[in-house]
Amino acid sequence: MGRREYRFATEALREGRMMRAFSRVVAGACFVAAGLLVTVQFHPAGPVGPVARWAHIIALVTAVGYGLRWLLGRFPGYRQAVVFVVWADCAAAVGAAALSETDARLGATLYLGIVGIFAAFLLGARILYAHCIFGISVIGLITVWAMLKEHAGFFDLFVFYMPAVTWVVGVPLGGLALIEGGRRAIGRTARSARYDPLTGLRNRRGLYAAVDVAVRRRAPSTVVVMAVCDIDRFKALNDVHGHAVGDLALIEMAARLRTLANPDEITARIGGDELVLVVLRTGADAAAEVGDRLMPLTRNEIDSIVLTASIGIATQVTSDRYFSIDDVLRHADAAMYEAKRSGGANCVIHRQPVDRI
Repeated sequence: MGRREYRFATEALREGRMMRAFSRVVAGACFVAAGLLVTVQFHPAGPVGPVARWAHIIALVTAVGYGLRWLLGRFPGYRQAVVFVVWADCAAAVGAAALSETDARLGATLYLGIVGIFAAFLLGARILYAHCIFGISVIGLITVWAMLKEHAGFFDLFVFYMPAVTWVVGVPLGGLALIEGGRRAIGRTARSARYDPLTGLRNRRGLYAAVDVAVRRRAPSTVVVMAVCDIDRFKALNDVHGHAVGDLALIEMAARLRTLANPDEITARIGGDELVLVVLRTGADAAAEVGDRLMPLTRNEIDSIVLTASIGIATQVTSDRYFSIDDVLRHADAAMYEAKRSGGANCVIHRQPVDRI
């Protein structure tokens, strides 16, 4: 619930080196809120009576505390950010309800809109919807209270509650629509930068990024198995049958590779007719298992055209002090070319030296 949006927003802030600036803006908003709560104590429309004044004092003290937390502490996690929104909503609602005049109460609910913008940007739709329901409930209760206890007219209060509803609900929801549109556009751009448009597999950049993430999530002794599949005599296929048939062959081979891969494995096209499968395992016989699984790729028939492919497989343990994705790929490439030299339609496993100096 909102974790994906939180992760997206914080990664964007981190990439743009804006996390510290964002924290300072939120801290500044907390300190401004505390200053407003101090000022309103001396205003004619301010809180009257010990309960109302103490409610403002508690909101004031907690606002200062949160301001210091944002200014001096680490950037909050997802749950801490949700708790902050709950506190900010409650503090704004109490601060508004404790005022002594209806127009002041409804005017003060406008500050809930700032909380809504924070929620829309950092936490996404579900948290914002909950905030909007809370905000419109507060505005509604203040309006109904004024009608019942102060005999105010519903239409007479329109000029107070309608701007509040617009700012507390309408503006954050409109902002959310823009933010979500931007997120989707950025997501599509990021995907196009990491995926091959012809086959739908990852490209070289996407392969490296996915392997890097997968390796960091695994145990240090994980075996990285990389298989490189290259269509035999692909240039001749293009020359004789045309590039459209060559593209179709790549699409079909990529689809078959995808069906042979498990959900947690990484597939990619890294250029030309080279397709890659990356498997992370703990067993020593992982390379042989992957080779057996990929043997159906070595001989295929597409539109009555027989295609053969050569496959090279290499492995390396991530705990190796010399571990490098580039090295694994280079060794798998070398094994693939060895398979081609032996006539193609074959799978060769690169044998890693036991000792490295």
